[in-house]
Amino acid sequence: MAYARLLARIAALAARRAVKAWPVALAVVLYAVAMAFGATIFGRLGMAGGFLLGLLEAACIASYLQLLALAVSGGKLSWDDLWRGVPTFLNDVIGVLFVLWIGGFVARSLSQGAGDHGPFVLAAYGLLIAVFLNPVPEIIYQGRSPGMSLALVATSFRFVQEHWVEWFVPNLALGFALVALAFGPRGVEPRDLMVILPSLFTLEGAYLLGPSLAQGASLWNVPLVLALAHYAMVYRGLLFQELSAGGWRAHGFRSSWR
Repeated sequence: MAYARLLARIAALAARRAVKAWPVALAVVLYAVAMAFGATIFGRLGMAGGFLLGLLEAACIASYLQLLALAVSGGKLSWDDLWRGVPTFLNDVIGVLFVLWIGGFVARSLSQGAGDHGPFVLAAYGLLIAVFLNPVPEIIYQGRSPGMSLALVATSFRFVQEHWVEWFVPNLALGFALVALAFGPRGVEPRDLMVILPSLFTLEGAYLLGPSLAQGASLWNVPLVLALAHYAMVYRGLLFQELSAGGWRAHGFRSSWR
C-alpha cells in the first residue's frame, strides 16, 4: 500500500535526521529549566509577572521551532539557532497563544454557566483544540500559512479536514508509545490517556513534550523518553511536509479502505 510505504520511508528518514539533530532533544531540557526559573522570578510580580512568563514561553516555543525546522530539513545546527527562531517565529506563536487564551476564556465562561455539564464543555473544548490545531507547530515553522494568527488557525483546520486519517494514525501510535514508555502500564489507562494524549504535540506542549513526560518516567528511561519525543517531532515534520505536497495520497488511502 502506498500509504504504508510512505510511512516506512518517513520513519527511516526521520531516524537519520533525528540522530543528526540530537542536540535538539537536549535543548528542550533548557527550555524546561528556563520556564521553571522564570516561574520562580516572575511569579512574585502578579499580573505583570504572568505576562512576562507568557512572553518567555512564547520565546521558548519560537526557539524550539527554529531548531525543529533545521532538524526536519537536515540542516546544520549551531548555537546561534537557539536565538534565531525568536524573532522569526515569535509573532506567529504569540498570535496563536492569544487565540488559545481567548478560546480558553470563552470555554471557561461557558462551563461556569453549564452547571453539571461544565466539565464536559471544557473537555470538548480541549479535544477540539487538540484535534484541529494539532499541526500548528508544523504550519508555523514550515511557512505554510500567512503570518496572521486566524489565517494560521484556519490553515490548520483545513489540513486536518483533508488529511485527518493519514495524519492522526501515526500521531496516535507515537503518542501511545511515548505514554507507555514514560508511565508504563498505568499510563495506558483510558482515564489517564484522555488527559495526556490531547496535550501531546500541541503548540504549547511540543517544546516541553520530552521533559513533561520524563517527569513521570523512571530515571533509567528518561533519556529514552527524550529521544523518542525528539524523533516523534521530526517524524511529524516530515509527514506534514509529504501530506501538504501530495494530497492524492490521502484519496488513495481512503479509497483502499472503502
